[in-house]
Amino acid sequence: MTGNNDLRKKIDEAKRRLPLPDLLSRLGLGEHAKKSARCLWHDDQHPSFSVFEGDDGFWHYKCFVCDSSGGDEIAFLVKHFNVSRREAIRRYLDMAGFPPSWPPKSHQSPESREYPECSGRSGCSDLSVSSVSSNGQALQAELRTLAAHCQCMAPSTSEKKRFQLLRGLIAIQERDGRKLSNAEVALAIEEWHRLSQSVLDPEETLEHHLLHGLAEMRKVKVALGREIISQAIEVVLKLPVSDLPVIPGVRAAPESLRRVAALHRELSRRSREKDKRYFLGCRDAAKAYPGLNKTEAAIINRALVQLGVIHEVRPGEQIPGGLAAEFRYLLPDTESAEEDDDEIPV
Repeated sequence: MTGNNDLRKKIDEAKRRLPLPDLLSRLGLGEHAKKSARCLWHDDQHPSFSVFEGDDGFWHYKCFVCDSSGGDEIAFLVKHFNVSRREAIRRYLDMAGFPPSWPPKSHQSPESREYPECSGRSGCSDLSVSSVSSNGQALQAELRTLAAHCQCMAPSTSEKKRFQLLRGLIAIQERDGRKLSNAEVALAIEEWHRLSQSVLDPEETLEHHLLHGLAEMRKVKVALGREIISQAIEVVLKLPVSDLPVIPGVRAAPESLRRVAALHRELSRRSREKDKRYFLGCRDAAKAYPGLNKTEAAIINRALVQLGVIHEVRPGEQIPGGLAAEFRYLLPDTESAEEDDDEIPV
């Protein structure tokens, strides 16, 4: 009974550390973490999935069509990944920074199997799973969970699913503000290959997918779960000029400047971070106004920083495929259209 009580306390603390909305975001499913969304598990033409905070102070999910009983974070992992409750608890505690006391027993644990494709081969030995142990069990668990989310469920889908995995890795990079090491990328690809192996072509070895995965990392333009940027751009392009942000102190600001500012505002609205931080690259910023290029968008972003419209939390990397800059929008969400007496003519 003492062991059960200790486990219950760990789970309750994990729910405070990693509540269901944050868990969904970490799995690349942030668009479903709201009161009304489309269900992940059936062809949902009308939103029937809901994530909400219950009277018990914890978060719950429910699909009123296919899973009306719903459940908590652990029940979600059980259903979404089709694993046992024991395995779901293990994964959830790992992700929340609470590694469980029992050793992993699931067949989905990468420790349960070795990979003969990499035994003694150059190019693979230095990318072993054990070499990422210093980065913490929580990150390892997150990488394995991501691999399970992206695993191949049907033949001839490996390239598409592998690229989805890479998009998830880029999302982790953007969130943490650092590049994953080769070993961390390899861990995710190894786990993804193991889970997908039953439907892969026999010629698709682990070494094949490791090499292609590492080579394709820089090809990822939109991180998993970052479809929000495309949605925000679509919203901004449809806004009438009268609904664009008013730039403080600048009379008749160019529409291009106001469109990019509107994109920052929209991303701030959609951000799940407590301080409303978000990532935006110059290529995406340029899409907010027809004919704008990435260089002009970069200049506009710097101008918006100077004007006090946005704050650059972390600069982006000035290399192809580098991390996007991180920003925070500074203006009130609904700006007044009244002009200041001290406006600067443009």
